[in-house]
Amino acid sequence: MSYLEKFIFVTLLSLLLFIPPVVAQDELPTILDYYPNCAYQIIDNAKVKVTTERPFADKTRLSLLKKLRIKAKSLGADNLLLIDKKVKKLMKTETYLVADSEHFVKYMVSYEAELIKSCEGGNKVGEKATPFNHQGYLVKKGWSTSIAIQTEVVFSPPTKAKLNHPIITNKELSLVNGIYGATIGMSYKQVIGKFGEPSVVLSMFEGELITGYGRNHWLHFQNNKLVKVQSKLSVISPTLLNMVPLRDFFDQTPWLVANKVARQSSFSAVKSALKMAVQLNNQKKVVIKGQENTLILSFRYRTTDDNEKKYFLEDFSLESNLYKEPKFKQQHSRIAQFETLGLILSKLTQGETVELALLNEELGDPVGRITISATSYIDIYNSSLLVEVKRSELASIQLLEELFNIKDDITANIPWSLGDFVQGKSITELDRFFPDDIYELSNTVQIDSDEFQLTLWFDDYDDKNILYEAKVTIY
Repeated sequence: MSYLEKFIFVTLLSLLLFIPPVVAQDELPTILDYYPNCAYQIIDNAKVKVTTERPFADKTRLSLLKKLRIKAKSLGADNLLLIDKKVKKLMKTETYLVADSEHFVKYMVSYEAELIKSCEGGNKVGEKATPFNHQGYLVKKGWSTSIAIQTEVVFSPPTKAKLNHPIITNKELSLVNGIYGATIGMSYKQVIGKFGEPSVVLSMFEGELITGYGRNHWLHFQNNKLVKVQSKLSVISPTLLNMVPLRDFFDQTPWLVANKVARQSSFSAVKSALKMAVQLNNQKKVVIKGQENTLILSFRYRTTDDNEKKYFLEDFSLESNLYKEPKFKQQHSRIAQFETLGLILSKLTQGETVELALLNEELGDPVGRITISATSYIDIYNSSLLVEVKRSELASIQLLEELFNIKDDITANIPWSLGDFVQGKSITELDRFFPDDIYELSNTVQIDSDEFQLTLWFDDYDDKNILYEAKVTIY
């Protein structure tokens, strides 16, 4: 063998010796989406983690899952069941800076899995889904709101070709017979059976679920029972109310007191229909209390040409005598939700797509949902944040001034933020964050890209154009 041949041989041998072992991707244990329907063996629990500036990037997620699978193979596992994921902020910063900055927001991302052996004869796929699927995303079987210990109502995204809006012919409003045949004490399921799917669902109060049918009928449930119905809900703002689609029958305000007098009827007509010696209290209301329920009729007045006040029927409330106003559930995730939006905007700016499952996982459970159609809905996450979904895909993210009128909401005064764009900041302060090719018209700034459009609305306040609303529309 010549010297040159010996040199080539030795060099190739050295390279082969120093090549690290590679585990073929196809030979790695599989991450299951469902628990096996058999007596499987858990041989160990494994956890992997990484520190990163991009906790929601696909690269971060996929590399951690691969590490888990490699670890599972080394321990002799056949499959994995993902049981937990955590994202923890390690350091704080005022703003999210560009990628070439020396300052970053750092996060610790971790996944935990049960490592299992296959059952004899192979795993039989069960019906119970694992907490996280094989892609590492949280599995959400719909929005589940716990009303009380005994009751759980699950709201899934619309999947039908057409929403269930049954024809209602009953127009009666009374102490005994309730509203349109739905009586106080009726179960949630029974009400849905009569009225169909609600237009909006709200879970902002402890132990209470509120459903809305159109914009003028609000039903309160506690312990899975209907406890109150009212025509006006003061805790939501006009902005939010106007987002609720109008609904036939319900928004025609068809209710008839004693099957005779309708909304806008005069006080004298109502008094005559009730056949009772009723009077307006100092709040301009008539309160009729029965053995089990109370009916409250609210009036307004018009002033005639001779300055006489003419009262007319405006709103109603029917409630159980045992009904108690619930406490507001404080939303402590508001700041974290806005931090997530900053990362989402950064992801979009870098040309990456945003999975709806990822966004749902990071924002947590919504406090409300508005059903727009059989294929679209808007989830409400706090008093400023809305997420629109169309055909199971993210359509838009919207930030507004105020969606609720709740004095007890201690987080409502925290301004919303979308990365560098913070509510209340002036257009002059934010100008340095605008790219060169923005579209500016009056008090609106529009930033376009191939993946999304960011629109910012400003309002003249104290001689400053301040940011009050933002919307990210996904293409």
